[in-house]
Amino acid sequence: MTWGTATPSAAVRSLIVIDLDRPAPVERRPRTRLPVKAVALLLAGAVVGGALTYGWTSRRATDARDQEVSVFVFAVPSEVTLAPGSVVAEGKVTSITLTRRVTIVNAGPAPINVVNFAVGRPGVTVRGVERQRWIEPGAMTQADADVQINCARGLPFGRLPVTLSVQTYDERSRQARAKDDFDGAAWSEDAESVCAGDAR
Repeated sequence: MTWGTATPSAAVRSLIVIDLDRPAPVERRPRTRLPVKAVALLLAGAVVGGALTYGWTSRRATDARDQEVSVFVFAVPSEVTLAPGSVVAEGKVTSITLTRRVTIVNAGPAPINVVNFAVGRPGVTVRGVERQRWIEPGAMTQADADVQINCARGLPFGRLPVTLSVQTYDERSRQARAKDDFDGAAWSEDAESVCAGDAR
């Protein structure tokens, strides 16, 4: 008896073995990567957008600062004498016109140009001599003022509202109010003496 090598039949060769305990393979998709140019454009856009936003915010803050006006005006004490503009009727002084000085203080955050100012109520007016007066923040200057007083209605001075003609650093002109009323007490007593005819 001769033993030969067994050859698998066609049925066995075509047999496919399926392992039910093993999970089916997951199909992996290749990751899509943003091109380098797209990433660079996104970063550049973010930087430019941030810079524009910062510049706009900074500009608005600067504009607000440049437009802010904060001014004080004070009377400078001085001796009052009968002025050439005085009006005398029936031996009594009825009105007087004086030239006096005031101190202007810039209490705001930016330089301002106080072109003119006016103080007044019925019976008394104080008007500045119009000219350029650039005042730095925290600084002060003195200015001449023409003072007109009706002796019957204008005294004593008391506290008076101040209106300023101001040009700010952004070259805009406007009317502004002083931070506090003008106190004319430094001039009042002597002006009363002139109106009473006591001054020479």
